[in-house]
Amino acid sequence: MSPWKQCLLASLIAIATGASNAQTFPSHTLKLIVPFPPGQGADTLMRLLGERLSTSLGQPVVIDNRPGAGGTIGTDYVTTQPADGYTLLMGASGPMAISPSLQPAVVRYKPLKDFEPVTGVASVAQVFAVNPASDIKSVQDLIRQARQKPGEVTFGSSGNGTTQHLFVEQFAAMAGVKLLHVPYKGSGPAITDLMGNRLGFVSDTIPALLPQIKAGKLRAIGVTSATRSPFLPDVPTIAEQGVKGYSAEGWITVLAPAGTPAAIADRLDSEIRKALADPEIHRKVTEQGFVEMTVSRAALRAFMAAELAKWKKVIDDAGVKVE
Repeated sequence: MSPWKQCLLASLIAIATGASNAQTFPSHTLKLIVPFPPGQGADTLMRLLGERLSTSLGQPVVIDNRPGAGGTIGTDYVTTQPADGYTLLMGASGPMAISPSLQPAVVRYKPLKDFEPVTGVASVAQVFAVNPASDIKSVQDLIRQARQKPGEVTFGSSGNGTTQHLFVEQFAAMAGVKLLHVPYKGSGPAITDLMGNRLGFVSDTIPALLPQIKAGKLRAIGVTSATRSPFLPDVPTIAEQGVKGYSAEGWITVLAPAGTPAAIADRLDSEIRKALADPEIHRKVTEQGFVEMTVSRAALRAFMAAELAKWKKVIDDAGVKVE
């Protein structure tokens, strides 16, 4: 048999095997890898989703937390698993779009090559907030003050290279201002110092800051999403306030190892979309501060590519380094 005929036969066998596997999928327990500790908002969301998928797929869906190194350990683990649809990954914006450029010598996986997109799940915006006693009452006030005092207006984050840090770096670059970054070991201490009027402002997720905003302990001046948040409908976006084109959100997807049959990925996509459309699941997702992500399976790879390019530019331009 000629080499090209052997290649054609092998391809036909692979297609037939994939179709056969898809018809019987799933026949046993699935694992959904969450690369963060239990109890966090993303973990809670995945557990809600896992419970519903267990019912719709007729097989248990076990949540397997594999935290560490900003989510890169659990993410890398999935690349070592069979591409059969039984091991899935909660793909998050940090390890998938930021860490590859932030820690290129450490991150071994290639987001666009090592994973098969399954579906978008949810996104979460951040909000810029100041102390109520501050004379900064809008994003334009912040820009004005930063231009008057270059490098003196401080902002706190939960650490170098975190989304709380990089969302502000993107803003500073687009607004043409210089700010002073003050990294903390976690969001809590930064928020505490802001409430004590020891920082200029912070950017953090809306769920993290909403209680203090509602209690009047912090003032929201702008949300990072392209459109206003349903949780803070009266707070204009940063783009609305003169920084045209600015948009930054964290996101959660479901991914599978590269090579997972398309029919299996399509089935999982369909079942996850049904789960998210359920009114009870939608209510619980909203209570966690998430907004359903509408990026389709077909468009997910292009979305991830755009996010990778965007955050690489922010990291390179700002000279962000992680020690």
